Amino acid sequence: MTQAEGDMPTTVLFSFRIADWDFWIAGYRKAIEMTPGLRAHRVWRGQDDGRFVFIAETFDSREVAESVLFSEVTRNAMKADGIDMSTLRIHYLDEVMAG
Repeated sequence: MTQAEGDMPTTVLFSFRIADWDFWIAGYRKAIEMTPGLRAHRVWRGQDDGRFVFIAETFDSREVAESVLFSEVTRNAMKADGIDMSTLRIHYLDEVMAG
């Protein structure tokens, strides 16, 4: 059984550019409080370009992650928070090693 078929957690790695850090982070903090199935999150900001953001979010499953990420509510919130949607990249990951 693959992770997509089972109940294993899925980590989603996002990268994108934002218009304004303070505006975006305020919206993100509100969003994570209301995101169903979100187990953990981490945010990184570019040192050379503070408008470049990476996020890792771990969800209960890939199915849950996709239902959240592809919802119209989420997409509209991302745009409203100043994410340049043309730069958005999403990757679904399985953890295979940690140290």
